[in-house]
Formats: sequence, C-alpha cells, structure tokens
Amino acid sequence: MAKKKAAKAQRYPLERVRNIGIVAHIDAGKTTTTEQILYYTGKEHRIGTVDAGNTTTDYEQLEQEKGITIVSAAVTVHWTPAPLTEEPPEEVRINIIDTPGHIDFTAEVERSLSVLDGAVAIFCGVAGVQAQSETVWRQANTYAVPRIAYVNKLDRSGANFFEVLQDIEDRLEGMTPFAVQVPVGEEKEFRGVVDLVRMKAWLWEEGDPPPEPTLTEIPAEVAEEAALYREELIDRVTALDDALANEYLEAQEEGRELAPAALRAAIRRVTLARTGFPVLCGSSFRHKGVQPLLDAVAAYLPSPLDRPPVKGRVPRSKRKLDTELDAWDEGERPPSEKAPFCALAFKTVSSKTSDLVYLRVYSGLVTGSDQILNVNKGKKERLGQIHILHANRKERVEVAGAGDIVGVVGLRYTVTGDTLCAADKPIRLGSIHFPVPVVSMSVEPRSSGDKDKLADALACMAKDDPTFTVHVDKETNQTLISGMGELHLEIIAEKLRRDWKVEAKVGKPRVSYKATVRGTAEARHVHDVEIGGKRRYAEVRLRVERMEKAPGGVLVDIVAPPEEIPPEFHGAIEDAIRSRAYSVGDWGDPLIDTKVTVTGGAHDPQERDEGAFAAAASRALEEALAAAGLASLEPIMTLTVDVPEEFYGNIVQDLQGRRARVLSDTVIKDSRRIVAAVPLAEMFGYASDVRSKSQGRATPSLEPRDYAEVPEGKRPKLWD
Repeated sequence: MAKKKAAKAQRYPLERVRNIGIVAHIDAGKTTTTEQILYYTGKEHRIGTVDAGNTTTDYEQLEQEKGITIVSAAVTVHWTPAPLTEEPPEEVRINIIDTPGHIDFTAEVERSLSVLDGAVAIFCGVAGVQAQSETVWRQANTYAVPRIAYVNKLDRSGANFFEVLQDIEDRLEGMTPFAVQVPVGEEKEFRGVVDLVRMKAWLWEEGDPPPEPTLTEIPAEVAEEAALYREELIDRVTALDDALANEYLEAQEEGRELAPAALRAAIRRVTLARTGFPVLCGSSFRHKGVQPLLDAVAAYLPSPLDRPPVKGRVPRSKRKLDTELDAWDEGERPPSEKAPFCALAFKTVSSKTSDLVYLRVYSGLVTGSDQILNVNKGKKERLGQIHILHANRKERVEVAGAGDIVGVVGLRYTVTGDTLCAADKPIRLGSIHFPVPVVSMSVEPRSSGDKDKLADALACMAKDDPTFTVHVDKETNQTLISGMGELHLEIIAEKLRRDWKVEAKVGKPRVSYKATVRGTAEARHVHDVEIGGKRRYAEVRLRVERMEKAPGGVLVDIVAPPEEIPPEFHGAIEDAIRSRAYSVGDWGDPLIDTKVTVTGGAHDPQERDEGAFAAAASRALEEALAAAGLASLEPIMTLTVDVPEEFYGNIVQDLQGRRARVLSDTVIKDSRRIVAAVPLAEMFGYASDVRSKSQGRATPSLEPRDYAEVPEGKRPKLWD
C-alpha cells in the first residue's frame, strides 16, 4: 500500500508534463535517441543498441532480430533542464512514445500522434528528408501537433547539417524552420553544438560511459558561422512573433543584447502556434546532442495546458446515448483534473489472459475502482489496474488524471478509438482514422486441430491492429488476411507461429482490390416471410452514391422518419449494410468511397423485428449497387527512389514498364530522387529488382497513395 500512496503523491503539475512522440523515416535514429534519453534521465543504467538487439523500446523478439521498430512503445522519464537564468529550472515529466519508421506500420504512428501534445521529428544528417519523413510530417499536420526537428547522425561520412536544414525548408511545408543550434566539427570531427539562444557551446568528450557535456565559449572556428545563424534565428522568429520584434527593437535602441530568456520564450510561442519550429542537431549514437534535445523538449514543446480543450459531442439526453451522433451537441473537456473524467483508448495489446489498453487521459481523475462509461459501446466499465508504462514493464498506480498516458488491465468492451468518460457526464471524442489495407494473402492452419486457435489469434491481432483485417470468403471458405504491405503480413505470419503457437500455411501476397459505385441509384426491398407461424416484415429504401474518402470506406446515413424506421433498429440496419458492403460484385471486393443513405421504410408495429430490417437493408443495398454499377479499384502507391546518377536511366525505363507516372524528379547531391505514382500490382518484388539494376545503391520507399480504377485487362482473372 505504501508504494501506491507514493505513486499517487507524485502527480506533476500539468505545466510540467510533456507528452511527446519520436517520429522519423526508418533508420534515422528514433530508437537510438530514445535509448540515450532513457540513460541520461536515469531511467536505464546502460545504453542499449539496435545492432545488439537490447534496446528498451524494441522489446519484441522480432524487433530485436530485424533491427526495426514494429510497435510503438511508451516510456516515462524525468528531466531537469540546464539553467538559462539565475532562477533554477523545475523538473519536467516526459511521456515518450517511440514509433515505427516503416510505412507498413503507419497505424502505430497515426494513433500515437492522435493523442500526443508534441513531437520530435528526427532526420538523418546524410539522407535528409526521406519519404517516410514527409509522411509522418503530414500526419503531425493532420493532428495539429507542434514539433521540433533534430538532425541526427552528424558524425557520419557525408553528413551536412546545413544541407539538411535547407532540405527541411524545401520539402516540409506549412511552417518556418529555424536553426537553434549549429554543429561544432564535421563528420568524424563532430564534437558539439553551438546553442544560438544563449550563444555558448556544448562540447562532448569521448568516453564510456559518456561524460556530461561542457558548456563553454564558442570555438573560434565556428564563431562567424554561429553569429550569422544567430542573426537569421532572430530574423525568422521576430517575423513570426510581434512581442519579440518589439523587444528586439527596444534592445537595439538601448544598445544591449537580446535576452536569451526573451528569445526562448518567443521560440516557444512560435512552436506552440505551429507557425515555425526549432531545428537542433547531434549524433545520438555517439552520445552528443541528447541533453540539449531534452532541454528543448522542456522549453519548446507544449504541456497539456498549452493545448486547446479536447472536442467531442455530448448527448442532449442521458437516455439517448444510442441515437445518431448528428443529434448530439458539440462539447469539450479542458485539460484539468477538476473537470469530468474523459480519456481516449488509442491502442490495445491482447493476450491470452487479459488485454492491456493504452489510454490518453484528457481531463479529470479516476481510480481503478471507479465506474466509467464507454460511450461508443454504451457500456459501463471499471478500469481495474492502472499502470505507468515503461515499454514492456509496468508500474502500478492508484490514480490516472489529466495529461497522463497509462495502460489499464481489466476493461471488457473497450477497443481502439473508444471514449471512456464519467458516467454522469458523457462525451464522445472523435475516432482515429486509419488507412485501408492494400495487400492480402490467404492463411490456413496446417492441421485441423489449429483451426480454432488460428481464428482466435487472427481475431486478437485484428483487434489490436486497425490496419489488419480478416475475412472469410463465403464461396471458397478461404481465410484472407489484409495489411499495409508485404512486411506487415510477414510479421503477422511470424507472430502466429511465435506468440500464438499456431502453425499456418500462407499464400503469396496479392493486391487488395476494392470496389466503388459508378453512379447514383435508389432501391427498395421488402422482407416479408413467415417463420414458425410468426410474420417477419420490414421495408427499407436507400440510395447509394459516390463519396470520395468516405469515413471507414462506407458512410451510412439513416435519415428515415422515426415512424417508418424506429431509432432502435438503426444499429441493426447499419451493421447489415456494412456486412454486405464487405464483399460486393462478381469479385467479392470491399466497397469504399460510397455513401449509403437510408431514406425510408416500413414495419408492422405489432411485429417489430430487427432481423427483418437487417435482411431488407442487405438486399436493398445489393439491388442499389447493381443499378448504380460497380468499378474495380486498385491501390496506387507513392514510390520514392533515391538513385545515383549513373543508374538513373535504368530505373526510369523500368518504371515506365510498371505503369508509373513520375510526379517529380529532383537532383540531390550526386543522386536523383524520383517520386512516382504506381499501381501496387506492379511493385511486388520491386525492392530486389531495383537494387539489382543499381548494384545495390538505389533506395526505394513505398507508401499508400490512393485507389484508382483498374484499366481494362489489367486485373488478374478470378482463377489466377
């Protein structure tokens, strides 16, 4: 009990809390930087490495073997920044989520950014802005996340901070970058950074364990460069912050230097406003630059109090939680422990004994024994055990409150995207939207005894991963699994064997085609049968039409008058429509980019039957789709290839044979960066093909772009 009381007593004021994510292209140094942070904050007493497979946040065996991050991991650290003025700084608590860099695991980045207050975007000092760098940047823009940039690996041959800084400005739109540091030394001679805010240098000596950096005067060899970038820093920040512009003018008139504290405060305001962002530099693997990065997290990234109240919808009546959300009013919860409790479930980890649910708490306080409401399910829940997470280790606490990221064990109904809140003050937050899977393959158990185990394992993995789906073909009875790429499904298949002890046979990856309507059509279906002497009667009228980027693929809008279709049958009708939409047309493809509007219906008031409404809705949808006509869609990918100039012709010629459409062609140093839109069907095995055409020197990267209609004759036959 003493331990629980201590955990409860150590709650931090919200202004001293930072909830951040570390995001980047694969192999830019996210996990290495996180490992260094854990060491310097005293959370770990050794520094793990990706190569050795002993890092804290890459704790899964597959991550350690492959040297990549597959699942996001949460850790909590505490840090006291270096003083900038005579007033001693206060310790901050930093909740960190280390995210994957591979595009196949983009769901982990998506759900992490949806609940974080700030982010550190890491860039390779050699490669600069890479394909996934741009993807995670756009994701951060979607969720309006303030961020700072960190140019890593400056000890590498070919590293150039200033070229990467220019690359960031050229390729990442929406905000103004400004360097708050410049490096001291280049490549293997890199030994420190100049802090342009305080105009001092942080220098590191070599050592194992690495010694603390020394704050000293700026070395003569970089003094002129530091003065130029200090001037540019002030110019850029004053252009974005009127208060600093006025302060700077006053300082010039009075013949004094601009106070570092005033400049730092302005950088913070600009960062929080998302009009600009500071750029730092270092070499995490060589233990250089991490402490000033932590100082910057504390100084520039927001606390929960700096973020706007989380918005959602509140019911007009406590008795009508199951009515359409359009009938709810807009609501919000401020980041305060005094406000009603409100949290969003953003991740689940299933196991054979119990599920771990990750929560971001936006407001209020809650204990494990408190009864709360899952608004999405309309179910009462108790949190059970509450834990502060440290990768795969957990520290149990009594209370969770505003600003916390915690894991809970004991929830029965909650899945990713559900809102948990005070039962007497319900609010429903916006759900997290995930991309549609683009690659499928068949899977079947090697023995009949594994059939149920396989189904259970796939169901659990689909529950935990919103970009992984499972579907049983009704005609062939074949189980198809779908995901974001070949690596994604390879990891799923390997987890079946290792984690779930299921031996399964898997087919070759193939394209996950979709369908959409060509036009608009209406249909009416009457379900009128007698079963066991009881009449089952319902009529449903609906309309289908094209709707680009429909939420969830298909938007179901029930506008029928309540006397024709009572609200208590809306759920059954929507479920029936979504179930039927999962497999449509001759190909049995999932329906996307479609709006289904239920306009009316009828029923027998004496024989109200949910099943009759579901059957009528399903058949009405079939008839409407047949009338509207269906188009077959294939996934289009954005391909980025960095290729040396001498192999450029080979790569372009190869792309022309893959139905690629080149979007841009940029010269970067002695290489070319080709960005093209290309059908996924043409890209299986491309990584090995492009390397053979470039002697292993071309680097490709794929990410989902869109869906487009399949040209005549380009879709494989049903029996292929």
